[in-house]
Order: sequence, then structure tokens, then C-alpha cells
Amino acid sequence: MVMVIFGSGLGLSAANAASEASPSGPVRCERDRALRTGPTGGAFYATVAPFEHFGSGRTQVFPATCSLRELTGSARPAITSRRAPGDYSTPYIAATRDRGELFVYGYRPDAVTEGAYVARVDTRNLRETWRTPILDRSPAEGWSYPGVMLSHGNGFLYAIYGNAVVKLDPRTGRTLARTELPEDPAQTGAAYNGMIVMPDGRIVAKKIERGPCPVRIGPTAPTGAIAGLTCASANALPSVMVVLDPRRLRIVSRLVPPEPLTGRITAGRLDGRDYIYGAGTDSLIRFRYREGRLRLDREWGPVPYRTGAGKPGTGPGIMGGFVVVQTNFIASEEPLTVTAVSVRNPDRVFRIRPFPDSAESWIVSKPAVDRAKMTVVTHDTAAGRMAALKLDPRRGFRLKWTREITSLAFSALVGPARDRQVVIPDQGGDGDEVVWLSERTGAELARSAPLAGSPAPGNIVTPGFGGRFYYLSFDGRLWELRPER
Repeated sequence: MVMVIFGSGLGLSAANAASEASPSGPVRCERDRALRTGPTGGAFYATVAPFEHFGSGRTQVFPATCSLRELTGSARPAITSRRAPGDYSTPYIAATRDRGELFVYGYRPDAVTEGAYVARVDTRNLRETWRTPILDRSPAEGWSYPGVMLSHGNGFLYAIYGNAVVKLDPRTGRTLARTELPEDPAQTGAAYNGMIVMPDGRIVAKKIERGPCPVRIGPTAPTGAIAGLTCASANALPSVMVVLDPRRLRIVSRLVPPEPLTGRITAGRLDGRDYIYGAGTDSLIRFRYREGRLRLDREWGPVPYRTGAGKPGTGPGIMGGFVVVQTNFIASEEPLTVTAVSVRNPDRVFRIRPFPDSAESWIVSKPAVDRAKMTVVTHDTAAGRMAALKLDPRRGFRLKWTREITSLAFSALVGPARDRQVVIPDQGGDGDEVVWLSERTGAELARSAPLAGSPAPGNIVTPGFGGRFYYLSFDGRLWELRPER
């Protein structure tokens, strides 16, 4: 059932109450109701979904969310939806801040004339209240590739696109600071594909250079975001990591990794020290971080994770005492490999191929990792399969379940550990549909109506307040999804 609703006429206090209510009554989940939003003085704003993967450890676990039963009283509810009136082409991710606020980040095919944008949406009526463009001043044939947008612990929004990073006022969308990050002027422009925030509030970003790329998506437009990854991998141009002061976006320090880093970087803390992990062309690499400075950790790794015909990996995720990464962010004839490496002992390595019989493998999104259950949830777009993998710290991986799914997106893990659920788009017979799955068994618990004809690559279904979820379609539509009895 699809409900399209625009406008509400609610006052502010009523809207705040409505934002905490499910369509069938008050939210039953205390984690949502008790969450006090606001600045934290640390990495991220206190909210349901401040970042694409919740935090810099890239677990994709959203702890303030609820299970379907908590939200509706039913383990298998219906999913209703309403569509926002705005155009959000080409969308990438959304993030929350205070109740009633949703921020959407998207990018357009032409990096110079259209660039990216951040838009604020009022969740009461799904209408846009402001939109701020982020133009890239790279070469005219520059690579339009999405960075990310986040709600920082200091209360401001930050977004990165191409080699431009901006600081935005969340109330007005005004650009408060902007910095151009290092790029190779002889190439096609840098894409700083994502950023993370360290516990001290400083921002760390990492670039990839596409380089020469003959593939085009039209008579005039340069190659698309995903196709350009193939060229970036083949050209293997050096990466650069930068540390930024969040106040004025001044570059505090920079470092060139020993291998090009294609996937997004990840942060983790061990024994009171902060580290950053990246998946290089062949190896997992760790860097030490302290007071805005980075240096290669020569006491840990590099740890090979790619062999044979396998292709380089996506961003890592931190799961307990392990860092987890998988291969094949571009198409490969070798099946997907998932690797877990102990953060204390780089010689302790476990690997598994969850879809060993697949003739082709390709997945642009990283796996989700659940520390509470020591479970990795992964899928392979080309194989059309999803799996849950249990990691025993002494014996390694065990396959828990597999099921069919066709998705280009990240998995969001929601609800309490005892009833964790996977939320992800699935390309059904009539288009992209969002499904809720049991993390324990893989069983389908709920499914939305078709929302889009084509899947949106590398997106995530963003949890919001009041048991709402937000899906961004490839055709530029924003959908609000709500489980109800």
C-alpha cells in the first residue's frame, strides 16, 4: 500500500510529538523516545543517523532504532510510504540531526556546472526548506563521484564532493567555510570519497584519482561514478589522506599511503589509541592517529586480503577485536572473499567465500558488522545472494545462512541485539523494494511496495525518528517508509 501525503499544518510542539509517533500510535521503543539530540563535543551529533554508517567504525548498526515488533506490536507488519515532492537527483545518502530534520546529499553528472548539493527536508511534510550547492573546480572533464555528508558533534553539517569540503549552518544552509583539498592537476580531478570524524572532532578524508578514462555515459557527460572506479583501479594513482580542523577546515596534516586506497577509510580505538584502516590495492593498511597527525603503523600489517583474480576491496568495518573487509568493488570472475584481521595480531587472519560457486562477483557496498553478535552481513550484486557469517575469534568464520537478494546498497542493522534486523533495498520483479530481514535467520519480515525501477548504487536506507525510514531512489525521489500494524 502506497500513501502519498504532502503538507501537515502542525505547529512546532505538535510536530515534535508527531515525529516520535508511528502511524498506528506511540512508538513502543524506549531507545527512540529517550534519545536526547544535541551536540556531544565529540565526533557525531547525538541523533538516530548522523552518518551514512552511524559512526566512523562503519558498522552500519544504528543503536537508537527499534525492531518491527517494538514499533508496531507485530513481527510482520505492513509498510506504508509517502513520497516527498522534491527532486533529489542523483541522491546518495540522508542523515538526521534534531527531530523533524532530515538532510539529503546528492550529486549531478557534471562536476563543474552542477556539482553536489545538501538539502534540508522538514520530516513533518517532506518539503524542502533549503538547498546548498557544492561545485567542484576540477578540470572540465572531472569525475563526479559522491563524497558524504554528516552531522558533526559540534552541531554543524559537513559535506565533501570532488576535492571540495564545506561546513554548513544546519538552520539556513549557509556555507560557513570551504576548503579545496589536494589533487593532481595533471589528472581528471580528485574524488574524496567520504570522510570520518575522530573522537577529538577532527575530520579525516581520503582521495582517489580516476585518471584517464575512455568510458562515457552519453555524448557529452564524462564517465559515471561507478564506471569510473574501474578506471581508478586500473590507473592506480596515489591517494592522499588529510586531517582537517573542523572550525575553519584548515588542513592540519597529510599523508600518502603506501598503496592507493579505493574504499572508504574507517576509524577504531584500541587501548586508548586511535587508528585508521584502509583497503589498499592488495592489503589492509593501518595508520596511527594522534592530535591531528597521521603516520603509518609499521607494527601492524600491511595484511594481504586480495589474491588471484580478485579485485580491490570496499571500506573496512570494525567488529570487536577485528577489522573486516571484502573484495570486488569492481566486477571479478573470482568469488567474493570476506577477510577478518585481528586488530591486536595481524598474523591472525580468517577468510571465507560465502558464495563460492558464483561465476561473477561485484559489490560496490561494504558489509555490515554486528559486534554484539559477531556477525557479518554481506551480499554480492552479481551473484544475487546475501549471507550472514558468524566469526568465532578462535576458529574463524561459519556460514549462518544465505538467501537470494539483488541490491547495490548497504545493509542497515536496526533494533536491539536480541532481535536485530537487516533493512536493505531488493530489486524485485517490479523494481526496488525495501525489505526487513531477520539477522538471525535471514527470513523476510516485511517488504515495501516497489519504489523505483532502477536501484540506487551504494545508498543505505536511513533510519529516522519515530520508526520512520528514508529511501532515496535512483530517479531522484525521497520516500518515507513506516511500519504499521
